[in-house]
Amino acid sequence: MINLNEKKTSIFSLYFSSGLTLLVASILEIIFSSLLWFRLSIPLTLMVLIYWNVATPRNTGFFWTMFSGFILDLYLGYFLGIHVIIFLFASYLTQRYFHRFRALFRIQQSIIVAAIIFIYQIYFILISNYFSTSIFAELIVLTFISSFFWPIIYGLLRYLRIKLTYGK
Repeated sequence: MINLNEKKTSIFSLYFSSGLTLLVASILEIIFSSLLWFRLSIPLTLMVLIYWNVATPRNTGFFWTMFSGFILDLYLGYFLGIHVIIFLFASYLTQRYFHRFRALFRIQQSIIVAAIIFIYQIYFILISNYFSTSIFAELIVLTFISSFFWPIIYGLLRYLRIKLTYGK
């Protein structure tokens, strides 16, 4: 028989760990954006957000989504709320269609994540008015690299979720 207190603890730890991974991804994205010479960056926070919304749509809170968006806005120098709006919209779409997304193969998921990242990066190109041939090359390269990162992020976060949900 399942103890209800044990289930509450695992849900709380899952909620806390999803928020913690979003914060870590935000910090890593800020560090990578300052280290790389590109104007765009690999959106680790968006990919982590997509994973948690697909894996546990009811446990991914909007507080962590908005908090990680505000952190990125503050440290990357965008208007306050730009990342928040994008993250909330991405959360809505992934929570709306999480059943369909789960049923896909990893390669198909990578293509969909790459399309989301492509739209995300184009949005920031339009906001920042960086129109050049080099920015479009960066857009293609970073979208391609991000699609390769998706199975790695998916595997690591899935391992963490299974450890927190089912224990040892």
